[in-house]
Amino acid sequence: MTQDETYQTTVYQEREGDRYVAGSGGTFAVESGGSVAVYSGAQMTVESGGNLAIAGGDIAGDDLRRLVVSEWGDTCIIYTGSTVATGSVLEISNVPRNCRIVTIVGSTSASQCSIWMTSVSAGRELLLRVVGDLTGTFTNNNTSVCILRSGCTILNSLGGATASMHMQTSAASDTFILFKAVADNVWAVVAEGGHPTES
Repeated sequence: MTQDETYQTTVYQEREGDRYVAGSGGTFAVESGGSVAVYSGAQMTVESGGNLAIAGGDIAGDDLRRLVVSEWGDTCIIYTGSTVATGSVLEISNVPRNCRIVTIVGSTSASQCSIWMTSVSAGRELLLRVVGDLTGTFTNNNTSVCILRSGCTILNSLGGATASMHMQTSAASDTFILFKAVADNVWAVVAEGGHPTES
């Protein structure tokens, strides 16, 4: 039988290359019982413009990034100077990334603290709280924190852009602002309580 010299495989190892390629129409198949392992230090990437097919539907790479960022989040506590909250400067200067609930614990001397909101992926939610202490007695009712912005826009509850916001505790309650990233690098205030104001 004459060899078919027009045949070209769609899955191949690049000549003098260091990768396997599934060309147009080609597929890397993992059959039942098989697996793909990505070990420590390795990276699996869905490039911008690429799709991840799940159960017959496609998720665009950019949307997948937003989904992961918005759903994955931790909680953290930020103190003023130390864990006993006696200082007047926050121990962290930027709102941590991938935290959904951030609580700032102040002291009576924390009247000029500030923290920065930075760049963000669309879809992320953040509950930012300022409290006088963690006991619920709010003895430090002079605690105040200025919320600044860097690399992002903050929309207030009326939809207008604001340069900064101010949060202060009272003798009766803490203060909170619920932010949602309505677009990349755009935070919007969706709920608030206590004593937040624009500054």
